[in-house]
Amino acid sequence: MKRLVFIVEGDTEIILVQKHIVPYLIRLGFTISMHAQTIITNRKQYKKGGVTDYAKFKSEVTRTLAQGNVIITTLIDFFRLPNDFPGYTTDSLLIHQIEDSIHEDFGRNPDFIPYIQRHELEALMFSGRDGFELVIDKSDQLAKIDEILKTYPNPEDINNNPETAPSKRLIKIFGYDKTGDGELILEMIGIDQMLEKCPRFKEWIEKLIQKLSE
Repeated sequence: MKRLVFIVEGDTEIILVQKHIVPYLIRLGFTISMHAQTIITNRKQYKKGGVTDYAKFKSEVTRTLAQGNVIITTLIDFFRLPNDFPGYTTDSLLIHQIEDSIHEDFGRNPDFIPYIQRHELEALMFSGRDGFELVIDKSDQLAKIDEILKTYPNPEDINNNPETAPSKRLIKIFGYDKTGDGELILEMIGIDQMLEKCPRFKEWIEKLIQKLSE
């Protein structure tokens, strides 16, 4: 039986996979081994996390595929994606072209499902208000969150401008801490709300379900 490996950027992505996506898949009846691992950016110093260039990303996927008996998917942000990725574009509506080019670079291996989050992981946190109520206690800050929720019914539309990307908005509003606050927000929102509000994220999860059902 093959195992499922998520190759991700950092700790918050690991939290999302291990505490939300994997339990969701288990809930659907999939019992294979599933885990997330970050990209190793410096093998000599064993530094992990982040996507610094396509070569390191490709090396991580290749190394994991070589272990055999594995299905691999990825969870990396479109925001600040290195421009040396195959099929690179600055248009977030064309992310599928990058994913397709990556898949082509791996010979369209059926056990490899590239996924790039539009625009970044923090977009998923705007799937509901509950999580923000847990980490924000000032009404004026919550009002700013409410305005974003109202403006973007689909959280994945929150743009990737360096000043207005989802994480940048959160930092500006309340001094968001990626790992600490991120874990709490995701816990309160839950994967069901993310799937309901974020169509691209939902499409990815459905691809995984289809693959695991083969």
